[in-house]
Amino acid sequence: MGSRPPQDHGGNRREALAAWGLDRLLDFSASINPLGQPAGLRDDLVAGWDDTLHYPDRGAPGFVAAVSRAWALPVERLLAGNGSAELFDLVLRGLAPRRLVLCPPDFGLYEGLVPAGLPVVRVPRAEAEGFAVDRAALAETIAEGDLVLFSNPANPAGCAASRRDLRALRTCCEERGAILAVDEAFADFCPAESVLSEVSFGGGLLVFRSLTKFFGIPGLRLGFLAAAPALVRRAAALQVPWSVGALAQRAGVFCLSQEGWAERTLACVARAREALRCGLAAIPGFRPLPSQANYLLVELSRPAPSAADLYERLARRGILLRHCGSFGLGERYVRVAVRTEEENEALLEAVRKLDG
Repeated sequence: MGSRPPQDHGGNRREALAAWGLDRLLDFSASINPLGQPAGLRDDLVAGWDDTLHYPDRGAPGFVAAVSRAWALPVERLLAGNGSAELFDLVLRGLAPRRLVLCPPDFGLYEGLVPAGLPVVRVPRAEAEGFAVDRAALAETIAEGDLVLFSNPANPAGCAASRRDLRALRTCCEERGAILAVDEAFADFCPAESVLSEVSFGGGLLVFRSLTKFFGIPGLRLGFLAAAPALVRRAAALQVPWSVGALAQRAGVFCLSQEGWAERTLACVARAREALRCGLAAIPGFRPLPSQANYLLVELSRPAPSAADLYERLARRGILLRHCGSFGLGERYVRVAVRTEEENEALLEAVRKLDG
């Protein structure tokens, strides 16, 4: 029997398998498209395998061009990265803001990448409103030189600020000499609220995007930054050469060319998410919060077990959840990815069978 490994991120499958002595598991801790990857991606990468005999193209021009076409953004406003994590680091160092304003609970890597000496101001999300961004409190906080950074949809809550509200926050930032940075890692799952297309208007907005969740390629590490050209140049000057590998670049071009993928994914996730939400809500002590993403934040209360207890008891049965302690939510919340309908039903059945 193992003991619960610390969770600072979902998807630590090998660690969990070793900790619990398992041969296989259902992973609800990492929120990846339940459809997996677009058909033909594997074959396309195999066809491009000889590219690995050479250095990848610096700056990933083919991928950047594909992003430019997909969202009608000028290439000078785009920077490819080895996943969003690299891009967070480049922006924090390249922009050198006076303060970093965060909205917890949120993705923990933001704080993990804060450069030494950079003050951090925390404006908590409104728990009573499903952990929505507290726009009024932000408006009172924002000052000249600030970088305001939060995820939308929220991670781990799943709620999404509207495009209208984000525009108002951007205006507030611009009026005060601050910059709004929106992490849209899961925005493909609620595209109506994305502000990516608005990066071309002025310099007060920057957007981080990831391809890993929506296209099922977290192991390849691929994302991009959309921002004012001057900031893109500053971030690019700090980027190590060849940070985006050849196969990742090729995968990005392929994925962005797939017609119908978005429609199939959104239909699948909406149907599976609602069934999972209803199933969890019917279990005493489980309260799933409204979500526009491919995961649900679930509040636990008696007679449900604590987050740690639930995590461990399900892990012993080969089902991995996301304990939300690292988000600052203690033992009251877990995050559950939306998987296939069959996998979701297996999770619900396992939870129903828990005693006490």
